[in-house]
Amino acid sequence: MFNNLIKRQMQPYLRQVELYGEMRRVWAKHVWWTREVAINILNGLPSTTVTVNKLLQNPVEMGDVFGGYYSDRSVRKIEELFTAHLKQGGDIMTAAKAGDMQKVEDLTRAWYANADDIAKFFASINSHYSESEVKRMMYEHLRLTLLEVSQMIQQKFEQAITTFDQIQKEAEMMADYFTRGIAAQFPEKLGQPVAL
Repeated sequence: MFNNLIKRQMQPYLRQVELYGEMRRVWAKHVWWTREVAINILNGLPSTTVTVNKLLQNPVEMGDVFGGYYSDRSVRKIEELFTAHLKQGGDIMTAAKAGDMQKVEDLTRAWYANADDIAKFFASINSHYSESEVKRMMYEHLRLTLLEVSQMIQQKFEQAITTFDQIQKEAEMMADYFTRGIAAQFPEKLGQPVAL
């Protein structure tokens, strides 16, 4: 009986730990497949289309993670915003490969505007998400991705790998931030937020 009580008390925290893992996995796939798309686009590989299609599954997977806590409408908005984010990133890579720097500049402005929209939306569905903090994280994500693409184009491959290490670390930080926000908003489901 005592063991069952402990299990019931621990269940929300176990679910929170699972959520940390799910969120980290979806963000890890986000940055990994973005890198794969960059490699494909910049090198004109025949696997570009299937790789892009794989990347575009990520917003749905991300929506599934948030779907246990938010409405279908909110989940669709998350999928819409991150699909636009990924498509815009691919367009920038294509323009950069072609050397069309004016188009890169125009598309980059739109990419940052999308990051603003992402930050504003998350702050609207969860008071524990700071719009300025989500924006800061998204801007850093974009900055590092642009840097990595630039390094690939210049064939600075070791530097690009080092930059990707930074991208992975930043993605983990973003994943944990989103998990803590959900835990803070839904303590009845996940217990009080814990830091991994």
